[in-house]
Amino acid sequence: MSTLDNSSTFTCSEFLAMERTIIADFVVCMRDCCEETETCVAALNRDNGSEYVHRLFRALHSLKGNCQMVGLTPFTQLLHHVEEIVARVRSTQEPYFRELGDFLLIATYEVEDLLNDLILNGVTSESRRKKLFDVCESLQKNVIGTDKKKQFSDANVFIGGRAAANSSVQKTPKIQLELPSDIELMRKMSLHIDNLSIYRKNRSDQVVQMAELLNEALGFPVDKEQLNAASLMHDVGMSFIPHNIFNKEGVLSKEELRKIQEHVVTGSQLLLRFGDWDEAARMVLDHHERFDGSGYPNALAGEQIHPGGRMLSIIDTFCSITNERSDRSYKKSLLSAISEINANSAIQFDPAMVSSFNEVVRKIMMKQ
Repeated sequence: MSTLDNSSTFTCSEFLAMERTIIADFVVCMRDCCEETETCVAALNRDNGSEYVHRLFRALHSLKGNCQMVGLTPFTQLLHHVEEIVARVRSTQEPYFRELGDFLLIATYEVEDLLNDLILNGVTSESRRKKLFDVCESLQKNVIGTDKKKQFSDANVFIGGRAAANSSVQKTPKIQLELPSDIELMRKMSLHIDNLSIYRKNRSDQVVQMAELLNEALGFPVDKEQLNAASLMHDVGMSFIPHNIFNKEGVLSKEELRKIQEHVVTGSQLLLRFGDWDEAARMVLDHHERFDGSGYPNALAGEQIHPGGRMLSIIDTFCSITNERSDRSYKKSLLSAISEINANSAIQFDPAMVSSFNEVVRKIMMKQ
């Protein structure tokens, strides 16, 4: 942990430096753990048995372990205190009661909010984390006598500002009246299109990373931020295509093909609506043009195609070849994919860019 301001904020550089796919996987696991906590507390409040205590312990233990795995040390010990509280109930040393369940919900919601803030902004509140840590440590070590319910109830009010008389804890709304950054919203949209098909898992992140590498290999012919936006948005227009066409196996009719091709227009128009992303919009519009002029939507050729569009054309094809497809139940190797791209150099792809892309893939293969 590197502290930016000892009194207010901190960051976790080790975690934030990890690949986007790892951070995305962590977020999914974090949400699963929080949802499982909510499910178990609701069941325990209905007196549904010890099974849910065991499930609750496993969920918190998994969240703690995941934090430790990705370098989120400031949260590991905090969650250990929470886990130990549940462990006492699990071993029947102490009974379960509603105030304890409310505390577990408030604590996990607070951890989730802090982690989301860290991922989105690169820093989060040290004062909030320390406040939660101190309360969790105190409850784990010092809950004694007959005032346990009151101690947990007081802790709930102290952490979450909720009255002790509340019969249940309401989760802080996740939908707020503020807009995320353009890139963050684009990333959410790209994840949506990836989730529409089992054959697109982590596809957008793969495109972003390879586009960054190819742009660097070419000497940065396009703006990094504009290329990043185009990489995220290049296939978002596909989410507006009817599912029966999007997931169709076999040959498409002319009308179905026309609808598929509309995705480049939709994606580019969305970027124009964002504002200040004109270059990215052009890249998205051009990424299915072909170097010989036989592509769509405008049948551009050679240098007429935006360089970002030419780059995305290569990368999009490469990612399609190396991922499973409904009409091809296996992944082709990187070598097979680059061979196919080389075979279409100067036909579908810019030959100079293909040459640089060969070097990018060679480096990836050497790392693997």
